[in-house]
This record gives sequence, C-alpha cells and structure tokens, in this order.
Amino acid sequence: MSYLEYQQTIRFKVGCLQYSNPIINIIINMLKNWIVTTQAVKNGTDGVMIRERYLLSTTHTNHKTTEKIIPIAGDKNTSKTIAIIGEKFKLDQKLNNKKGGRPLSSYAVEYCLTLPKGHRPTSQQWRSIVADCCYALAKLTKLNKDELTQYKSQIRAVLHQQPQIGHKGAGDHVHLIIGKVVGNRVLKELQQKKATQLIKQAFNAAALKHVGLDHKEYKPHELNRGKRLETWKYQQQKVGEAQHTMKVIKKLQEQADKWFKAVAEHDSKQQKRQLNRLLKTFDELSSCSLTTEQKEQTDALKLKISSQRN
Repeated sequence: MSYLEYQQTIRFKVGCLQYSNPIINIIINMLKNWIVTTQAVKNGTDGVMIRERYLLSTTHTNHKTTEKIIPIAGDKNTSKTIAIIGEKFKLDQKLNNKKGGRPLSSYAVEYCLTLPKGHRPTSQQWRSIVADCCYALAKLTKLNKDELTQYKSQIRAVLHQQPQIGHKGAGDHVHLIIGKVVGNRVLKELQQKKATQLIKQAFNAAALKHVGLDHKEYKPHELNRGKRLETWKYQQQKVGEAQHTMKVIKKLQEQADKWFKAVAEHDSKQQKRQLNRLLKTFDELSSCSLTTEQKEQTDALKLKISSQRN
C-alpha cells in the first residue's frame, strides 16, 4: 500500500473520531436531568432582601430579555419572614453560645429550576412543580409538624419567562428560595449535595407528571445549520472532558500520520519513535469518554497498526 493510501486510511479512521464530539452525542441521546443550580443566600437579612428585589426587578441587566416575571409562591413579606426568623436565631445563638463560634450568616438557600427553550409550562403547572420539589426537600430534612408549618411560611418562588427563540440565554426558570431556619435548628441539608440531587429528581418527576416533559426524551434544537447546539448551561465538567478527548484524538491522528509515512518510507528509526508515542496516546485515550463509534474506530486503528508491525 502506498503512503497516500495509508494517509487516506488513517485520516478516514481518525478523522471520524476527531469530529464526533462526545458531549454532543451524550446530550442528543439523553439529558440526565433538567437543570437545577443551588446556592446559599449569604449576608443575612441584606442578602435575602437583595435577592427579593432582584427576582422582581424588570430593569436589572440580567432581565433585559425577560418577557414576564410571575410570582409563584409567597411575596415580599415571605422574604421578610425569612430574614426575621434568621435574625432571631442569630440573636439567640449569640446569647446562648458562651463558647463563641461563627454566627449564622446565611438564612436561606436558593434553587434555580430551568427548562430549555421551547417549553413553557403555565403558572399553575410551575406551582405544582415547586410544591413537589419543596415536599421532597421537607421529607429529606425530617421536619416535625411545627417545623413543617414554619418551613412552608418561608417558601418564595418567582417565575422568569424568557424568549423561546434564539440560542442565547436560558429558557423559562423559577427562582426558589427556602428559609434554612426552622424552630431551633438550621436545615444544613438544604445546601448539601444530596439535596441538589434530590431536587433534580423531584424536578424531573414533577415536570413529567404535571407538564408531560421527559428529560430522557429531550433533544436540544440544532442551530446554524446543525453546527452548533442550543447553548443553555451544559455541565462545564463534561464540556472540559470532551475538549480534552478531542485534543488527544488530534494528537493521535498526527502521530499515526507520521508512523504510516515512516512505514511507507521504510524509516525504522522514525517508526520506533512514533510507535512509542502512539502507544502512550492510546493509553491516554483509554481514560477518555468515547462513543461506541469512536471506540470501534480506535480499536480498528490499533489492529491496523498491529498488523503492519507484524
């Protein structure tokens, strides 16, 4: 086989790998969860009231494209209640804690429940979704009857309806703020990883139950003639992994090109050098997340190189 034929073979095999992006394939095949982000509302009363003003602001720079802001649960008095309960707990903490210690500085946790563009539940559907999510979190924290009553009084939710056309920005989403202080304890579980995992599951189930949206069947809209996918908060870790995989595959292609050329030219020194590099790159690629097609093509390339060595 001539060098040109070798080159065409390797570019066909590795070229297919290079332009098959794992993150795109993962997202197209199945979305793991609807998007939920979690953050503590810091800075005590000031932090709670700043978030309250933000949720309702029609002039904030982040809301330039927001079409409508709709209260889903509670009102500004709910935020005041969260702040008052937090301040009371902080005062009691100061009076009763003779050993000192860090005073409570976060009175609430905020979750953002986001759906992709193209889906617009009604306000009532969002209320049902929020209710299911809050119920799941209440079960997690094992509230007694009195605590549950106080917990319900500290639920604030606001819907932001976003433009449904175009690829910039998120889709419709609800900001859900829940007070962390009930009775004489702080619900630390609300900002732990297990709470985020739980509310994602609850959001998935509620969206399916009340709206008929199944995250497993969702496929992002293709934009710009299919070259780009709708960009709405993909997990940064997976994007980074995909970029790393593509970098390794590109390196593999360059090394394979040089090895096949060395074989065609009977350059044993260059063959040995590039083969050692190829083996290291194959080893590096084994720790990457590959699609089934990519794995099959990589295995075929290994077999091709092995046959040429023999």
